Amino acid sequence: MPGIQGVPGIDFSNAGKPILNRLTGGRSTFTSLLVLSTVHLKGKVVIVTGGSSGIGLATVNLLLEFGASVVSADINSPAEPSSNPAFSFVQTDVSKWTDLTTLFKKAKEQHGRIDHVFANAGIGPRANYVSLESNADGDLLEPNNVVIDINYKSVVNTASLAIHYLKQNSEGGNIVLMGSSTGLQPMRAPDYSSAKAGVLGFGRSIQRTVKVAGLPIRVNTLAPSWTSSQVLPDLDGIMKAISHQAQSPVVVARSAAYLMTTTDREGDVIFLTH
Repeated sequence: MPGIQGVPGIDFSNAGKPILNRLTGGRSTFTSLLVLSTVHLKGKVVIVTGGSSGIGLATVNLLLEFGASVVSADINSPAEPSSNPAFSFVQTDVSKWTDLTTLFKKAKEQHGRIDHVFANAGIGPRANYVSLESNADGDLLEPNNVVIDINYKSVVNTASLAIHYLKQNSEGGNIVLMGSSTGLQPMRAPDYSSAKAGVLGFGRSIQRTVKVAGLPIRVNTLAPSWTSSQVLPDLDGIMKAISHQAQSPVVVARSAAYLMTTTDREGDVIFLTH
């Protein structure tokens, strides 16, 4: 994506390849990631929000392949629930604090621990803040801020609960936040872009807070470019208009899985494209 290169503190890795190079000594292949992630993720307990579709579903399936126990949370049930005994689903409205606390409580009760959390749930743009609606009395209504509630506030709340539970582990754990490249450049989706920019800022800042507190917890944020998912229902039309092809959700899922295996990345924002 043009216009975003050179932002301080952002890792503009191409589909995560340089990240894998650091981990594998140059063998930046999925086979290398598979071997290493199987070693580091087998038997681990991972919560994935928004796990019923798109990037979340791809991540759930990948983590199960790596031998992790996955608790998937989504407002919608998975279209094809996994028969893997390591998979469980908790219907969750991430915009509700009580739903999130129930999710974490159930995961802890079921598995005895929580090792990693992927705060991935999100929705597409809703408001443009230019045209306000009125009620029957002619009074202006507040803009629809549901995208900010789900794409930013719920991520903050999910991360807060993740920290609460991960600090109960002597070895801590990893938190991966779902940002977006739209948080790095102007886009005609002010609610979506501002929420994602907030996630990028929160991820970089909360890591400093966690470190000062002496907690062995790593927080990193993914900032994918155009990715095939249900967030934008007209994505194919957009891609055709700009002569671009969206990347597979698996690209992002692999990077999310990698960030759950590392102890040497913290407070980073990883830009992903293909």
